[in-house]
Amino acid sequence: MRGLIVAERLRDDIRDGRFHPRERLVEADLAEVYGVKRSAVRAALLELAAEGFVERTPNRGARVREVSIDEAIEVTETRLSLHALVAGKAAAEGGDEQRAQLARLLDELRDAVARDDRELTVARNSEIFALIRRMGGRATANAIIERLYSQVVNNAFPFRIPERRVASLHEFEHIVEAILARDPDRAYAATNEHRDNVLAALRAIRDGRPVEGAVEP
Repeated sequence: MRGLIVAERLRDDIRDGRFHPRERLVEADLAEVYGVKRSAVRAALLELAAEGFVERTPNRGARVREVSIDEAIEVTETRLSLHALVAGKAAAEGGDEQRAQLARLLDELRDAVARDDRELTVARNSEIFALIRRMGGRATANAIIERLYSQVVNNAFPFRIPERRVASLHEFEHIVEAILARDPDRAYAATNEHRDNVLAALRAIRDGRPVEGAVEP
């Protein structure tokens, strides 16, 4: 198994929480887990270090990188600002079939929130944003967005935002409705509003304040 394939599997395992922030990543152990040579693991760790998933320390080996909340705020601000650009392009350029699919996903998100299905809510949120990225058709922006998201998602991002299911739903409704209306300026503004609310929640966590719009987990 080549190093890039090992990197893909290890990246997914970090995202899924199999490996925890600051956990040591021992080459020999990983080689046994993935059934590969240590050279393939070493190449994978170098790749993931370049991506920001792993940090390597001389004479101490590698470990899962822990993201600080200030870094998470910076990454989130950059990622969602780019997403606003892509949402505007999606409103202007997305096809009719994609718009119909986006409307269906929004209906499913509403249903998931109404039924308090948190796993499905997260899934539909991700699918809506992924479809918007495809509709926007900006490969460079999309690659940056996905890489930034990977750095803070799940296990690599230890600062959990309290549940904002209802507030986030309304924000997603505004974004999707603007795209369906083919209104780039409104789509851009709605995504920036969502960004600002997420950033406000992260800053509240950092400062030990209640998160506006949060509901009981």
